[in-house]
Amino acid sequence: MKRTALFASALAALTVLVAPAAAQDQTLEVYITGLTEDTLAWFNTEAAPAFEAAHEGVNVEVITGGWGDFDATVAGWITTGDGPEIVYLGSEYAATYGRLLADISSYVTEEDLSAFLPIAVETASWDGALRGFPLLMSPRPTFYRTDLAADPAAVPPLTFADALSFVAANSNVVDGAMTQMGFMDIGSGLFDAQEFVAYIWSAGGELYNEDGSSAFDSAATAEALQFMYDRRRIMMPNENTAGLPPFEGTPIASNLVVSGIFPMWNMPATSDPLWENIAIAPYPAGANGEPVVQVFIDWLSVPAYVEDPATAVEFLKFITNQENAVALSTVAGFTPTRTDAWEDLRASNAVWDQLLEVAVEYGRPFSDIRASAELRPLITEQVTLFLTDQQSLETTQQNLKDEYDAILEDNGYLG
Repeated sequence: MKRTALFASALAALTVLVAPAAAQDQTLEVYITGLTEDTLAWFNTEAAPAFEAAHEGVNVEVITGGWGDFDATVAGWITTGDGPEIVYLGSEYAATYGRLLADISSYVTEEDLSAFLPIAVETASWDGALRGFPLLMSPRPTFYRTDLAADPAAVPPLTFADALSFVAANSNVVDGAMTQMGFMDIGSGLFDAQEFVAYIWSAGGELYNEDGSSAFDSAATAEALQFMYDRRRIMMPNENTAGLPPFEGTPIASNLVVSGIFPMWNMPATSDPLWENIAIAPYPAGANGEPVVQVFIDWLSVPAYVEDPATAVEFLKFITNQENAVALSTVAGFTPTRTDAWEDLRASNAVWDQLLEVAVEYGRPFSDIRASAELRPLITEQVTLFLTDQQSLETTQQNLKDEYDAILEDNGYLG
């Protein structure tokens, strides 16, 4: 009897040792860049608790950071395999990190994606597979002051040739200084790297050849560069030409700028009566191209190192659903990437109605930009040399191609 009792006791102890451990709470860390205090508070007090209530045992922790250290921070997590379960990425980053992100296609149905703009889903995909969910978008069209235009009927110019004529008719230089600019770009100057890429597209070109090498030696690239040079020389006859006098507020409201490409945060409030005199249009096109509007689509990705992608995808579905898309539009000013979240926005705001209409008709996502962190300074350096008469068109194109091909090879895109 004693031996039986001892055996039963030992068996019970062994059972305790081999029994599965009780389920542990799971922490889902979500990184979203550039959140304001109000938006972070909404995530922590509204969104996270709602998801946790529907997913027992899951704790959501939302963290944020600045754009200044974005590249280094995100690269550190994704390349080392140690970081948040959900990582915010800019529009162009699928090409950079796609191979290191989880293919979440098996967790998603067509119905899950049916409300999203196709270009938004395209942005969050790499190598034919979904790598995350689109969160917000920023269409960046050209804005025209129809009340300042020398000929309002010329708005909008939809070809490079007509755009040059428009800028010539609406630019003034007096005593070696600009007094009115027919066009100003996003950086309040006369060159922007992202705009340059858009003009290659609107000239009918692409950034890459079929073999993945750079297409900077293409005729479309030459046409885009020449257009930007000619436009600069219309407004700025030489590099000693002084800029506009100082002004307060947004460029388009200064009465010194007739057209330009600006983000909405650098435009008047949509309630401003000035919008009655502002036209929204795509970028002009080259001889063999079509007008486009650049659309920047930021998205939430799931890195390949995540042990439980299913739960991460459930959060992506939740945070991008119609209700939360509308909430983020209100709380954070995010423009939803799903069309079923536009109804109230379009019905209540004529400016956004026009902006979204142009984005749907002409929009092209700023995506599949390979090794973008290295490409940006290369474009800025080489194109600036050309625009400022320090380098020929031919040399600029060859330098862009040779140096970008080297970057692409170093980053594993070639060979």
